[in-house]
Amino acid sequence: MADTELSSKLYEKMSAEQDKFRAWLVEQPPADILLHAVEYTVREDILMEMEALELPDDQARALLASPDTMADIYKTFSKM
Repeated sequence: MADTELSSKLYEKMSAEQDKFRAWLVEQPPADILLHAVEYTVREDILMEMEALELPDDQARALLASPDTMADIYKTFSKM
């Protein structure tokens, strides 16, 4: 698969993961939503960057192999 195809597939996967996170988040009590507001915003920023980014095949495949790519990237980012 070409870089563009893998990057598109990765973006679609991450977008679906973010949609699932958002659906879960809006069902939470307001106080919990506020606790996760920064996480939601950072995840949205990650997704926005992934839309424009074209990763090399090996990197895209590694991220696609993750069961929850968005959570893994956010967890790594939040430790910085």
